[in-house]
Amino acid sequence: MASEMSTLYLFLSGVTLLLVTAHALGIAADRLGFAPVVGELLTGLVLGPSVLGLLFPSVTSIVVPISEGLSALASIGLILLLVLAGTEIDVSVIRRYVRPTIALAAGASLVPFLLGFALGWFLPETYLVAAEHRFSLALFLATALSISAVPVATRVLIDLDAMDRTVGQLTVTAAVIIDAAGWIALTVVSDIARVGHFDTAQLSRTVVVLVAFVVAAAVLGPRIVNRLFVVSAHARSPVLTGFSMVLVFGFALSWSALSVGLEPVLGAFLAGLLVKDRLDAETSRVFQMVTLGLFAPIFFATAGLQATLRELFVPETLLLAALTLVVAVFGKFLGVALGAMVTDLSRAETLCIAIGLNARGAMEIVVAAVGLAIGVLTPTLYTVIVLVAIVTSIMTPPLLRRALSRLSDDSRPLKT
Repeated sequence: MASEMSTLYLFLSGVTLLLVTAHALGIAADRLGFAPVVGELLTGLVLGPSVLGLLFPSVTSIVVPISEGLSALASIGLILLLVLAGTEIDVSVIRRYVRPTIALAAGASLVPFLLGFALGWFLPETYLVAAEHRFSLALFLATALSISAVPVATRVLIDLDAMDRTVGQLTVTAAVIIDAAGWIALTVVSDIARVGHFDTAQLSRTVVVLVAFVVAAAVLGPRIVNRLFVVSAHARSPVLTGFSMVLVFGFALSWSALSVGLEPVLGAFLAGLLVKDRLDAETSRVFQMVTLGLFAPIFFATAGLQATLRELFVPETLLLAALTLVVAVFGKFLGVALGAMVTDLSRAETLCIAIGLNARGAMEIVVAAVGLAIGVLTPTLYTVIVLVAIVTSIMTPPLLRRALSRLSDDSRPLKT
């Protein structure tokens, strides 16, 4: 009993510390002209070994190492953020703008992937775990730099009240495609790193399962959603509400994706798309408050808890970090510009989308963590990638706010 009380005490201490710090930094970030998500992303660095761990290690020990409870809450935060992202997407926009969305996603993922691979291929051997791992390292770096963070993009666009604009819709839908491709690439890259060769059969199986899952969700999902909301409407229960149905369906579809070997975020996003039209104003408001007020800050905060920036005090490493940041930002902007060439997007609209897709957030950190765990990335490279993820997420809100303020009208039709 005493052991259980001690575990609960540490868990509640960790949750409280993360939430208080995340909201405090979020308020500070907002007053400085950034979106609150910037403060939440910095929470992990402030509470982790990089800052507070040097001054008050006893406080950092409350949240580091990350407990199973905090890790589970962070995972729930990621799932709910993707459900929320799905509810914010206008499906008619996706159907109408299929061509520009695919073009933007292709450019914004392929160009930084190629540049990231080139950077990894020509890195000095001092940054390699072993010379024979250069190809795997280059693939991991390419994947990390090509990805875009759907949760960060969604949170920033919501904070800036831009989700209902065309550039907002295109940014999130393109980010979802980029993320889906990124998770598939991560699966393939991890297999290559572990077995030492490219497994064509495994990639084929992944693609087949992915297509089958999306088709099944599109066909069966609306029927299930309708049935769930009919049950909640006739139950006359104060707790069995539309909000409850969103949670149940979101978790169920995320579990379904995970059970067939896909990323749960895919199921979460599809769930949001499917329940969107069944949500009333009150349910939407409650769901957004719970997600952005409780679970999202924990998810963003835990991303940087185990990163240390002390490696960056070495001049050579600082130079590598700067070069990696330039490659990441330039690759994303160039990719979006190339993708926009087959659309009738204006320069102002293209700039807005490029800025929105430039944020990497915790998604890039997840890729880096996998590379570190399987022994492909060194701790130094892991720290560099974490820094790129945080800096690109910090620079996105003010740049996007400025770009949106110069956008006269983004509601005109696009080439479809």
